[in-house]
Amino acid sequence: MMQEPSTIEPGYESPRAMLSGQSLVTLLALVGAKEMAVEALRGRIKLDPRAFANLLGWLQREYLVDVVSTLDGDHIQEKVELTERGEAVLVSMLEKTCELPELR
Repeated sequence: MMQEPSTIEPGYESPRAMLSGQSLVTLLALVGAKEMAVEALRGRIKLDPRAFANLLGWLQREYLVDVVSTLDGDHIQEKVELTERGEAVLVSMLEKTCELPELR
């Protein structure tokens, strides 16, 4: 039997209930740049490697971020990208939390 994946919809009453403080910090760190190297992002939000891997995995499962790998010579570079869904969830949560100017 296949199980439906859990999702966060921007229209849900409280996406904030689904986002931890670290998730929010991560999405906010990505919102300006749209993408950031994995290690740079981990350093910015100051999590140990294991906690960061768990957080990143959760954000990917919820389709809030994508991790994109590219080959640069002999090195694999990984970047975290904010998805449209991640941006929508973040904007929705911020709109419910405080008065925001029109962003679009």
